[in-house]
Amino acid sequence: GWFSVTPEKIAEHIALKVEQSFSDSHLVIDAFCGVGGNAIQFALTGKRVLAIDIDADRLDMARHNAVVYNIVDRIDFLQGDFLQLAPTLRGDVVFLSPPWGGPDYLNADVFDIRTMMEPDGYPFK
Repeated sequence: GWFSVTPEKIAEHIALKVEQSFSDSHLVIDAFCGVGGNAIQFALTGKRVLAIDIDADRLDMARHNAVVYNIVDRIDFLQGDFLQLAPTLRGDVVFLSPPWGGPDYLNADVFDIRTMMEPDGYPFK
């Protein structure tokens, strides 16, 4: 999770922007929560958060981190593939920050989403 976690100050900035831009929102869906960096910051702004990740170990780490920040009661954790769950979910804000595959992308000459992740059959245009 270390390579894909959003640095805390950036996650805090994103959460504050969401709060300012969508102040009437109540539920933020963190579609690829990883170890919970963004989900925690959304919860710290007072939002309810649905934190989704496909990896059970990362979801356990996210839950542990939410306990450390004392906001675990504001976050519901769901293991699953967001791309499959999306049609059944309802929220006010959906935050998308998919994992990019660790530090190897830093060596790429060109940063191209079409070659750097598998879109699970969803064509990029």
